[in-house]
Amino acid sequence: MEFLTGFACPLVGATGLAWFLENWWVVLQVAGGLGFVIFVHELGHFLVAKACGVKCEKFFLGFDIGGLKLASLKWGETEYGIGVLPLGGYVKMLGQDDNPAAAANEAQRARMSGDLPAEPVDGPHPSWDPRSYPAQSVPKRMAIISAGVIMNVIFAVLMAALAYGIGVREMTCALSSVRTGGAAWRAGLRTGDEIVAIGGRKDPIFNDLRHGVTVGSVARGIDFTVRRPGDGSERTVTLKPDTDLGAPTIGVTSPYSLTLPAKLSRGLTGAAGLATPALEGGDTIRAIDGTPVASYAELLARLLEKADAAVTLKVERAGKGAGGVAGPTTTLSIELPPQPRLTTGMVLTPLAIKAVQDDSPAAAAGIRPGERLVSVDGAPVGDPFTLDDRLRGRIGEAVAMTLADASGATRTIDVRPRAVTWRDDETAGIGSPLSIPSLGLAIPVDALVAAVDAGSAADKAGVKAGDRVVQATIVEPGEKPDPKAALEFSEREPNWPIIASLLQQLPTGTALVLKIESDGAAREVTVTPEAAADRFVADRGLVFEPVYTTVKAGSIAGALRRGFQKAGEDLSMVYGFLGKLTRQQISPRLLGGPIEIAKQAGRSASEGFGRLLLFLTMLSANLAVVNFLPIPVLDGGHMVFLAYELVRGKPPSEGVVGVLSYLGLGLILFLMFFVFGLDLGLIPRR
Repeated sequence: MEFLTGFACPLVGATGLAWFLENWWVVLQVAGGLGFVIFVHELGHFLVAKACGVKCEKFFLGFDIGGLKLASLKWGETEYGIGVLPLGGYVKMLGQDDNPAAAANEAQRARMSGDLPAEPVDGPHPSWDPRSYPAQSVPKRMAIISAGVIMNVIFAVLMAALAYGIGVREMTCALSSVRTGGAAWRAGLRTGDEIVAIGGRKDPIFNDLRHGVTVGSVARGIDFTVRRPGDGSERTVTLKPDTDLGAPTIGVTSPYSLTLPAKLSRGLTGAAGLATPALEGGDTIRAIDGTPVASYAELLARLLEKADAAVTLKVERAGKGAGGVAGPTTTLSIELPPQPRLTTGMVLTPLAIKAVQDDSPAAAAGIRPGERLVSVDGAPVGDPFTLDDRLRGRIGEAVAMTLADASGATRTIDVRPRAVTWRDDETAGIGSPLSIPSLGLAIPVDALVAAVDAGSAADKAGVKAGDRVVQATIVEPGEKPDPKAALEFSEREPNWPIIASLLQQLPTGTALVLKIESDGAAREVTVTPEAAADRFVADRGLVFEPVYTTVKAGSIAGALRRGFQKAGEDLSMVYGFLGKLTRQQISPRLLGGPIEIAKQAGRSASEGFGRLLLFLTMLSANLAVVNFLPIPVLDGGHMVFLAYELVRGKPPSEGVVGVLSYLGLGLILFLMFFVFGLDLGLIPRR
């Protein structure tokens, strides 16, 4: 009995029939692929069982609970079918039942079979029907039980080999941004940097980075060789993954190209949505105000230089010929206005410094994590969200900063801000701090209101100094507040930087519903952020496709070599995930059930058949590892019992097997309910 459970690592949603008709081919690929992985596993059990002479009474994909099935066919002595519950599959052999409540009856049925020979049967269990599973020798039963896992591994190799034979689009290992305060940020990595080696692996793709971080040592760290195209420098850094987001991560985002996504599902927001003439999906930006740009890092640097002014984009646009055939490419000049930053007017409270970036002005001045910024040039810090803008007007100048440690002792030092041409990602996770890139500081922001700007949106809504925001819900125009989407705030969850960043990416008129506590009383206010006069959003709402490279084997041998390598990596990743799960370095809330698996399979299928094959490779490896865990009712549990029998010369007692089987079944059912709760949103993933 195999259950389909995976690691998050509805195919038909609210759009219903229209969505299905548009994506029917993706749906069929996903359904066929998931079914095939389960089929392969059960086929392994079935073929080896038949080779050992065991009578196989059923071969089912899905479970026919209560005899309910979608289809079945009796061919020879075996019934082949599809059950109504699509959570796995099973092969029913005579004398074997994974349901502990039915195991005793099944054993009795095998003993009382009319097929018993007149003469005694050679083997360890002469009272059994010779074609029953228990009548087979221990090595044969081990072969039958392990065959499913072995088949999954074999087909993982073959599916990966086929994928690389076809060719797979993979993201390169350049960085579009780094998470503020994360491992990569602390080491000084930035937009445009390229990871050219991970450990001993040269020229990695982005999936190699994910694999390396998942299986690598959190304590020892992982070696990354990083090239900076801007100056041609190359260095090796050892990054110790963070685990505060529930899984090991170094805090980097995948590379961006200069091409807008072909399908803009929400349309462009911010200044990008106001460009004239309008930008379209598939447009590629080639220059800004006549200066060519060849990478996302160069584009972002030009936009940062001119954040407060309109710019002219040189854009290449593919033509659309008859019948969907691409026409000639045209070049357009598109005016892109500046995008004022939306603010509430609340001056919030900076907390103790979370991290200091290597080789930054703050590090050179000796600023330490845990210190609190008290004043700047003798004046209060003010709004932490405007601090970086204020400092950028003083590049290279000495700025006197007063800091206090945990005991309250203060010291004043001079810091010289630097010019910044890159982007730090403030929205990578719950509790992400505010980036002050001109200094190299990551500062969490508490939602305690220190002051309110006169005439601001918060002032109009009645927010006062001393109020504490404990919850915020973003409400887009025409929508109603969703309590499930509310974000909590506290000193332990200083989440305001996420809200401040998200506001810049949402439609004009988006409001914040704030739950505020003051003097022991709670109230709710609605604040509609307003455009600041002197602060601007550098990227202006532009969104881009990732940078891809096509990985394709040049021969059958090369494809098989890559297939073995990919299957091995996926197996080691699952083992690494489980190991870190047991050591509490990964949150169990990252698990995924059938719904999440189907969603991820759908995303993979939409990226091409090769990508779907690689997802199925991962799922096949996942199924092999999970089903070989030493849990009764799973293949691994059966192998433990068989190993005991091989050593002791007799099977464990039926009472012990029964109790352990009930415990194993209870654990599996708990896991299934847990992952379904995660999939359906009944259990939060954080």
